[in-house]
Amino acid sequence: MNIGMVLDNEFFGDMRVENEVISLTEAGFNVSVVCFDHKKGEDHIAEYHGAKIIKIHLDLWRKKKMKGLTNFIIDPYTWYWSKQIVKFVKENNIDVLHVHDLFLLGAALNANKRLSNRCKIVSDLHENYPAALRHYRFANTFPGNILISVPKWERTEKKWTKKADYIITVIEEAVTRYKKLGVKNISVVANYVNRDLFTSAPDSEDLKNRFKDNFSALYVGGFDHHRGLESAVEAVPAIIQQIPNFKLILVGKGINLGELQERAKALNISDHVAFEGWQSPTLLPSYIKASDICLIPHLKTEHTDHTIPHKLFQYMLLKRPVLATNCNPIERIIRETQSGEIYASNDSKSFTEKIITLYNDPELRDKMGINGNRAVQENYNWEMTAKNLISLYKEIETSYFSS
Repeated sequence: MNIGMVLDNEFFGDMRVENEVISLTEAGFNVSVVCFDHKKGEDHIAEYHGAKIIKIHLDLWRKKKMKGLTNFIIDPYTWYWSKQIVKFVKENNIDVLHVHDLFLLGAALNANKRLSNRCKIVSDLHENYPAALRHYRFANTFPGNILISVPKWERTEKKWTKKADYIITVIEEAVTRYKKLGVKNISVVANYVNRDLFTSAPDSEDLKNRFKDNFSALYVGGFDHHRGLESAVEAVPAIIQQIPNFKLILVGKGINLGELQERAKALNISDHVAFEGWQSPTLLPSYIKASDICLIPHLKTEHTDHTIPHKLFQYMLLKRPVLATNCNPIERIIRETQSGEIYASNDSKSFTEKIITLYNDPELRDKMGINGNRAVQENYNWEMTAKNLISLYKEIETSYFSS
């Protein structure tokens, strides 16, 4: 059976998609991926664990402009991707379209209609996209606040997901939500960590040495207001009164990076906040090992209550205690595994108190780290959740070839 994945980002560095490709090819399926390449000037084909990766060149600026019009009256992005998917299916004899994220599902459904519904459609939904739009800056500033309608996206999500043959989501909390929308055939393939792949790169001694004299708290990921990084930066002045060698390490990039840097300067704490920028995934384990505490400061919203970040399980795997906000899935897992502390969303005072508590109790930190690692080894690893992915595709294969 030929599986065709559709991704509107660059392939390499997307850990979820990489993990899915590895698992499906190892299970004996033929996998092709069509995705973007924003850096190079021409289309080309690569190979990854036996899968064919078809890269379409489109500059990032043009992609963002077209993507912002998805689900609008004029929708060039859906039209563009429908055309690409039709070509992709025909040239690679695709049986199943595995489409990542809600905003590409409409294009896949449209393309499949043009192909006389020859493909089964699997919709891989990484997040509650309509709820996320309430917090993404591009959807709340001009012209996005004029072009993007969250209520329309809520209606569209219900319509499109009901038309998909199968739904994949990242956490159990999201299953309950989709069932309320009337969606069926839902599987959970969580953002658990691929232990071997994540730890395959050698450690960086430079990072270890840079932060060895600090008590450091690390965040890895995107920068946007819903990530809650403002509360962490605001807490630093109070923390350094109790922990003079404290360092907040922020790895990543995003739309509010400049604002966070300016706030750190205004608070006179620039020496205590390390803005590391985007880093290669191969360096992330070294950053985690160089830290004492790892952070997930996401704001608690309808969006973050129905998704789960990779970083939680990466932190746990490498035996670091996790300090996170009370987003439903994150809180549930941390409390069940006793792998960290929970603080109130967007509460700098609560954040400060938890940091100081963990600083003063190294035995507790060690215990939480051991608990987290044990939980990942036993349950929260990619190999465990990949069983759901393989089971789904074996079910599709059986029904496809028996029809």
